[in-house]
Amino acid sequence: MRSRLAATLPGRIAVLAALAGLLYVGALYFAQTVKVNRVWMQRVQIPSALAFDASTFDFLVEGGAIWPIRDGVSVALGHAPCNTLALRSPETVSLAGGTAGEAGRKYVRELCESAQGERIREQVATFNQSYRIVAISDNRRADAASKSDDGVACADGVSHARLFVPARCLPNTWEASVAADGRAVQSISTATISKFDYAFLASETDSYYGDWKVIAPVIDTQTGQTGDYRFQTSMTFGDLPIRIRTIGAVRAVLINGTAVKPDTEIKSAEGSETAGKRRSVSLQIFCADDSRGIGHRQRCEGESPRGRPTGSLLTVTGKSGETVSMELLIEPSIRIDRTLRRYLSKLDQGKIPDDGKKVTLGFGRIRVACDLAGFAAQKSAMGLDATGCELDWHVPGNQTVERQSEPIEGLEISGLPVLDSQGALTQKAFEMGLGGLLGLGTGDSGSVAAALSKTEDGDDPELTIVPEYQEKALDALVRNFTCPKGEERCSRRADLIIMDAEGDNAGNVLALASLPQPRTGMSAWDIETLELTASAKSPLAAYGWRNYDLRGTPGSAFKLVTSLAASQYVLDSGDKKLEDVLLGKSSPLEMADLFGIAATRPSFNGRCKPNYEIRDPKKMNALPIPGARGGVVFCMGNSSSSSGARSGIAHILETGSESGCGTTAAKRAGLCEAVKRSSNLYFAGIAMYLDADKLLDPETGFEHTDVVPDLLLAKAAERLFPAERSAEAVGARSELDILDVNYPATGRGRASPLIVEAGLPVPPGEPRRLRLARGGIGLSVTASPLAMASIAASVATGRIVRPHVVSRHQRGAGGDPLEGEPILVATPEKQALADQFLSEIRNGMAAVVRNSGGTSRRAFANVPENLRNSIYAKTGTAPVFTHGTAPADGPYAAWLVGYVDPVEGLPGIDRKLAFACRVAFSPSYGGSVCGPIVRDFVLALYEAGT
Repeated sequence: MRSRLAATLPGRIAVLAALAGLLYVGALYFAQTVKVNRVWMQRVQIPSALAFDASTFDFLVEGGAIWPIRDGVSVALGHAPCNTLALRSPETVSLAGGTAGEAGRKYVRELCESAQGERIREQVATFNQSYRIVAISDNRRADAASKSDDGVACADGVSHARLFVPARCLPNTWEASVAADGRAVQSISTATISKFDYAFLASETDSYYGDWKVIAPVIDTQTGQTGDYRFQTSMTFGDLPIRIRTIGAVRAVLINGTAVKPDTEIKSAEGSETAGKRRSVSLQIFCADDSRGIGHRQRCEGESPRGRPTGSLLTVTGKSGETVSMELLIEPSIRIDRTLRRYLSKLDQGKIPDDGKKVTLGFGRIRVACDLAGFAAQKSAMGLDATGCELDWHVPGNQTVERQSEPIEGLEISGLPVLDSQGALTQKAFEMGLGGLLGLGTGDSGSVAAALSKTEDGDDPELTIVPEYQEKALDALVRNFTCPKGEERCSRRADLIIMDAEGDNAGNVLALASLPQPRTGMSAWDIETLELTASAKSPLAAYGWRNYDLRGTPGSAFKLVTSLAASQYVLDSGDKKLEDVLLGKSSPLEMADLFGIAATRPSFNGRCKPNYEIRDPKKMNALPIPGARGGVVFCMGNSSSSSGARSGIAHILETGSESGCGTTAAKRAGLCEAVKRSSNLYFAGIAMYLDADKLLDPETGFEHTDVVPDLLLAKAAERLFPAERSAEAVGARSELDILDVNYPATGRGRASPLIVEAGLPVPPGEPRRLRLARGGIGLSVTASPLAMASIAASVATGRIVRPHVVSRHQRGAGGDPLEGEPILVATPEKQALADQFLSEIRNGMAAVVRNSGGTSRRAFANVPENLRNSIYAKTGTAPVFTHGTAPADGPYAAWLVGYVDPVEGLPGIDRKLAFACRVAFSPSYGGSVCGPIVRDFVLALYEAGT
C-alpha cells in the first residue's frame, strides 16, 4: 500500500499543479474582466430608452389616452385611468374622445400595462405637479437651538445640527388632508419644488427650518382644477417667534380650533416684541416678482397671482411653554410660464396681444405648445382641438447617456471625517470652513463633493486639503474680518487660498477658507436654493474660484501677469527698448517717451490736459488715453497721496539698497521697483505699448469693435489660467481633476476663467484703449483667488501651475499640455535673460514686504526676520465703486497674492506655499487689509514649528 501511494504521488502532484495553474489563470482572467467591466460601467454609452418612450407617447396622444386640459391661466394633462377596471375591461375606459371600445383597447393596455406606459404616466404626474404644488415648513426648533451649544438634536438620535440643518434632520410634523372631504394625502419629494420659482422663500436670516412637507394636489382629470388643503400640527412656543413658510397662499388660520385673523401690517420687529409673552399672528403673502428676476418677490394679498408662484410667511408667537393646535388652510400655488404671465398681464391691462403666438410649457420630458389666444377667454377646455395645444415628448439631441462612476459616501481627510456615510458634509468639516469647497455633500447638485467619485480601483479620492492649514487659514480670516459697525452679517467677503508650490505637488490646494460662514442653523434647502438661483448671495458660493460680480477685480495683483506678458514679448521679439525698461537700464525720461507719459497738474481725477513740453520725470505723472476716434478721454496716473497729488514716473527711481532690487549705489527704475511701488504709469504704459495698435482699424486709424484674439496681455492670462481647452486636452483629463474651468461643465466645481476685457468686442464708441490700460493694472480684468494663487505658484516654481484638490497619484499627470511648462519660454541662448526677468519680478515681490516703500511692508514689519525674508507678495486694490455709490462695507476689492519660499531652517514651513487673499467690499487697501490675514496665517505655522 505504501509503495502504491509513493508510486502515484508524483502524478497527484502534477495534477494538483495543473489545477493550481488553471485556478491562477482563471483568477487573473476574472480580475481583468472585473476591471474591464468597471471601466465599461463608468464610460460606456448605453442606448437611451427615451426614443422608445417618444414613439409610445405619440401613439397614446393620437389614440386619446393622454390629453391637455386648459383653464384661464394654466395647462394640465389628463390620461385614461389605470385602475382595476382598466386592467380587466380596458374597452370601458373613457378616453379623450369617449369610451375606448374595442378600437381603444390597445391604447389603454399600452398606457397601463407596458413599461413605457408606466414611465409616461410618471412624466404626466411630474408635469402636473410642477405647475401645482403646496408645501409647508417651519422653524419651531429655533428657540431650543438658541439655548444649546449643540444646536438641535436630529431625528436619527445621534447627530446634532448647529451650523447647518441637513435634510431629514428635522422631519416635518404637519399632517395634510384635502380640505373638502378630509382625505389624508401623502407627501412627495422636496425635489419637486422648483428652486428657481420659489427662490423668494429662501431665508438668509431665519434659522433651523425643518424639512418641507410637499403635497402634489390631486388634479381633476376632467376639469384640471384642484381644491384647498388643510395642514394641522401642535407646537409649543418659546422665547423666539415661530416662522411658518408655505408654498401656496394661506387662506385661514385656526389656533385651538378658533379662527384667527392675522395681522397683515407687519412691524419691523416681526414678532420679537411679543415672543414668549403673548399671542400674535402676522401674515404676508408673496408672489414672484417677474419684473426684477429670480428670487425677488412682492406682496400680493387680496389679488389674483395670475399664475405667478405664490408663498406665505406666517409669524406666530405665544406665551413661553404654551402648547397649541395649529391649523392652516392653504390654496395651492399655480406656476405658469413667464411668457404666458406677460400675456395675461397685458389682458388685465386691457391690451390685445398679437394672435398667432404660442407658449411652450414643459417640465421633465413632456412639452406642451398652446396658442396664447386660447387663454384670453379664461374658460376651461379639454382635448387637442379644444385647447389649441400640441403635446410632444422631448428627446435630447444626444440619444445616449453616460453611466456615472460609483459615487463616494464616507470621506476622510487625514483621518478627519468630512462626509458621513450618507455623503453629507459633517459638522466638523463645516466648522473648518470646508462647506465652501465641498458644498453640503454629494447630494448638493453642482458642488465639488457631487463631482467627486471613487477611483477605478474603488478607492475614495484623497483630497489635498491639510486640516492644520485649513484651520489656521480660517482662524486668520476670523481674527481680521469684521463687518461695519459691529454688524453680524454684511456684504463684505474674505477668502484665503493656500496652494502647494513645490515640485510635483505644485498646484495642490492645501486650504481654502471663506467668510462669512453661513448663518448658524441655515437649512440645507435654503443654502442649496441660494446657491442655485442667487449665487452671489449664497453662503457656499465658491467665491474662492468663482466670480459673480466686481469682487473679482484683482487690481494691482494682476501686474504680475502684465510683467510676464512684457517679459515674454521681449524674449520673442528681441525688443531692446522694452528690455532696458524691464531691467532698469532706461532712465525715467526714456521710459516716459517710450510709453507716452506726459506732465499735467499735480492733482487730477481721470481728466487732464497733457503738457508734453515739461520734461521733468518727477512731474510727468499722466498717461493720456485716446478715445475711440481720437482725443484724450482719460489720464491714467499713480495712486494719489493724502494731499491728492499723483507722483511722476520718477517715483520708482531708487538705489538698489533702498529698493531691495540690487546692491549697487546707483539709482535705477525697472520691473523690480515698479512691482514694489505698484506703479500704474509703468504697467498701464506696458499694456499700451504691447497691444494698443491691435485695437485700431488700419484703414481709418480709429478703434474697431471686433474681438482681438492676439492681444498679448490676454494671451498671457490665458496661458496662466485658461478660459477653455482643446477637446483633446479635455478628453485626456482625469475625472478627478476638478476645480478647473472645464470640469464639471456647470456648477460650482467649475472655476471662473481669467478674463482680460480689452480683447472682447465692445459697443461702437467705447474707448477700447482705456480698457487696455486699465487691464494692465488689473482693473478691466476678472480673476478669482484660485486663479491668482495659481499665478503666484507659477512665479514661485518658474513653471505653469494648475490647481488640484485630488492627490496626483490618483488623478494622474493630467491632460493639460501646458502644465509644468516654463513660465517664460526661451531659447537656450536667451534663457539667462528669461531668468533675469523672473528675478526682477521675484525681487520686487520680496521688496513689497521687506523694504521701505513696499506696499505691504507695514503688515509684516514685526514678524521674525527669517520669516519675513521668506515672503514674496504683490498687493492689489481695485476701486470697484466710487465713494458716492459704495456700500457701507467699503468701495474696494483688496488683494494680496504671493508665496513663501522658506529660508533654510525656517520653523513650521518646509515647502514653498503660494497664497491669494481677497477681501471684497473692503474699506481700505490690499496691503493693510489682506496683509494681516496672510501674516497671521504664516505666523501661526511658524510658531507651531518653534
